[in-house]
Amino acid sequence: MHITQLNWECLLHLFSFLDKDSRKSLARTCTQLHAVFEDPALWPLLHFHSLTELKKDNFLLGPALRCLSICWHSSRVQVCSIEDWLKSALQRSICSRHENLVSDFLLQVCDRCPNLASLTLSGCGHVTDDCLARLLRCCPRLRTLRLENYQSSPGSNKGSPQSDS
Repeated sequence: MHITQLNWECLLHLFSFLDKDSRKSLARTCTQLHAVFEDPALWPLLHFHSLTELKKDNFLLGPALRCLSICWHSSRVQVCSIEDWLKSALQRSICSRHENLVSDFLLQVCDRCPNLASLTLSGCGHVTDDCLARLLRCCPRLRTLRLENYQSSPGSNKGSPQSDS
């Protein structure tokens, strides 16, 4: 028996045990498995452990997404937490490479994931208050918003340095 002979529910169940990269690799093997990869039911939760993962094409954003976490723990997080006027040219250069990455990703979440219920952002210092306000408007089912090591971006309304809702 070949894996593609399994019924849809079994294939979804098998995919659910794989990480994002393994799911994408398996999906590349045939069109039927690619269709399973694109099934929104496979993507109720997403965890990202680095900002580079946000750029990969190994996940699906859609209405099934309920829980999202972006937890970036790196020496760069310390640089992001410094007020812009205190940063050296090198530190500003480091931040400029990634400062819009999370906000741009969250704007995609706003457009595609109206059923999001839980969001954790850890070490994402460049997310603006405006971006979070839009997310709250676009995701009416959002019940948990955890901001860890959060610092508002310059020019936005200053929020609390760390908060949970």
